[in-house]
Amino acid sequence: MRIKGKIILWPTYFDTDYTWGQGRRIPKRLALRGVKSEEIYKAAEDLGLNPDMKPGMAFPKYPWLKTGSVLIEKTGSKSEILKELARRIRTNRTSN
Repeated sequence: MRIKGKIILWPTYFDTDYTWGQGRRIPKRLALRGVKSEEIYKAAEDLGLNPDMKPGMAFPKYPWLKTGSVLIEKTGSKSEILKELARRIRTNRTSN
């Protein structure tokens, strides 16, 4: 599912338990364990990316895992946005 001008974010992209081949999209050093779509939404909101939560959606590679997803506006390269979101999620976790 593609939407022009938007990026779909899945928790799998940020999870250290997944390998690159299984769907992780950021370096292991930035990855976190057990990332939830709510955390991605909060981080995207903090970065001003106008997020839209899609609960109950499943990552295409794992249709039995209904993790949900987050849609954001594309403001740059996807890999840089993912890295920035991972840093923000880490910051949000440590500040709680």
